[in-house]
Amino acid sequence: MLPQYQVIVTADTEDMEQARKRRLIYIRPFILFWLNSLAAEIFFLVVATLFFSGFREMLNKVLWTLVICPLGMGGAMGGITNYFLVDHYYGRKAVWFTAFLTLLVLGSCNHLCFSLDHHFGYFGAQSHPLWFHLRYPAIFGAGWLSGTLLFTDEGQKKLVSMGL
Repeated sequence: MLPQYQVIVTADTEDMEQARKRRLIYIRPFILFWLNSLAAEIFFLVVATLFFSGFREMLNKVLWTLVICPLGMGGAMGGITNYFLVDHYYGRKAVWFTAFLTLLVLGSCNHLCFSLDHHFGYFGAQSHPLWFHLRYPAIFGAGWLSGTLLFTDEGQKKLVSMGL
């Protein structure tokens, strides 16, 4: 027996335009959270390199902060946002939900990085543990900003003006 499926996009021009709009709605969270994660990781890499560990093992630090972490965090938050929020909530409730999900997920990533850094010593976890623990309010704020951009009319306009 052949699998049963539903045709999502047909050759009709109207369906194609609608599909493009829907695709953008689902890709925006991934792009936005990837950009947020990348910006944060660039900042963390610069601070860690200049103040904590110097230039030793730079390849590992660059791969960790500029490739693995942004992809993992952006992908996780994009997927979770799409699953729990997109097409379900909009407005203030979605902004709060996004902020708390971001704190939960990226806060967990921060704690994992803190724990791993005790072994590797790249980012100052042993000598400056507060450098990691003081990030939680900023993580919540980044989630609030992302939720505002994704789930409010003003935020949607701003994303469109940025080309997203």
